[in-house]
Amino acid sequence: MKQGHSSGSVTDSGNDKGKDKININISPLSMETLSKIKKHIYRRRFRPTGRYFMHDNTSPGYGWLLPGWLAEERHMEYGRVYRYYYDPSGRLYKTRREVLIAWKQSGVIVMDN
Repeated sequence: MKQGHSSGSVTDSGNDKGKDKININISPLSMETLSKIKKHIYRRRFRPTGRYFMHDNTSPGYGWLLPGWLAEERHMEYGRVYRYYYDPSGRLYKTRREVLIAWKQSGVIVMDN
């Protein structure tokens, strides 16, 4: 695994066919969250190979996330996309709805456009 310089990007450098590819381009605050959840990401691998992406509030389509929160996308070869969300402490949420409920319970006011 290589860590990028100022952009906060990380990619898996595996050259073997069939190896999982991980692409990450996130802010430094989100890199801190990533370091907390790293062991969970690699432990919970799916059997089919695929591509994995980490997004934060600076990524297109994920501007709704609060700073420090991460969204993990797993694109399987057969077309299925799995999404998981992580808070700054590393807790896993399986849906966007769960994230919004957690924010509401912690007193965050969410306003839709």
